[in-house]
Amino acid sequence: MRVAHRPLAQLPEPARAAITERTGKGCTIADMECGDSSGVAALLTPPLGGERVFIKGLPQDHERAGELDREAAVNPHLPPYAPRLLWQARAGGWHLLAFEGLTASPWADFHPGSAHLAPTAALLSDLATRLAPDIPLMTAWDRWGPYCDPDDQELLTGDRLLHTDPTATNVMIAPDRAWLIDWAWAARGPAWADAAIWALRLVVDGHHTPEQAHAHALHIPAYATAPRHGLRVLAEAEARSWEDWQAYGTTGLERTVTAARAFADYCADIAADETGERRRDAAAP
Repeated sequence: MRVAHRPLAQLPEPARAAITERTGKGCTIADMECGDSSGVAALLTPPLGGERVFIKGLPQDHERAGELDREAAVNPHLPPYAPRLLWQARAGGWHLLAFEGLTASPWADFHPGSAHLAPTAALLSDLATRLAPDIPLMTAWDRWGPYCDPDDQELLTGDRLLHTDPTATNVMIAPDRAWLIDWAWAARGPAWADAAIWALRLVVDGHHTPEQAHAHALHIPAYATAPRHGLRVLAEAEARSWEDWQAYGTTGLERTVTAARAFADYCADIAADETGERRRDAAAP
């Protein structure tokens, strides 16, 4: 469910006071336009050059408010390319999270030939090696299982930390690193899952063909060694989820649905090719 944005200046006075108490007065405020998960999202710059702060928040009674609790809980356990949580506050009926403000691109460019592809692949290669922390997290099966055959649960089971939503708007590129932001849907699952979703997003966000996206994702070792049937299951689940949102009445999803379906169909084809190769190998004298 998308969340309607409002400028930070329109927050209730107690919520604005809670922010000022922590950041000081006179900050320059840049309200963010992108993103569908925060009621307020703004970058605050202190007048005398102190640390910039990114504020995001939702009304405490919003149906997605639990995402902020999950993001706050997982933040201390995240890798160094996730912005650190500075503080959180509940005031004026709002739950607010404050993260270190980044100096980076507004969001990544996933189009063919972009200089952002290699650092994003490097980041996801590292993430695939990281074990999930020993805290309550949803699993990949929790995230995508409703769109899968129950027999496929083992394919989406694993012990690695997942972001689960590596879209172009959740990757920011700085001169010296890539950042992965918005960990509200952090999960535990197979090492290759984020790379597979990134490949799908290369088609959705970057207008790659499925073949091009697959080729780029192969630079991520966990993806290169992933079971092709697992890629098929995950891509199909992601495509079905977007089709479900469209059927529910969410507008503006035509390109996302079409691109996700194209990648899912491609993954089904390569899974079928792998199955055929195994059968031929088994039949060979």
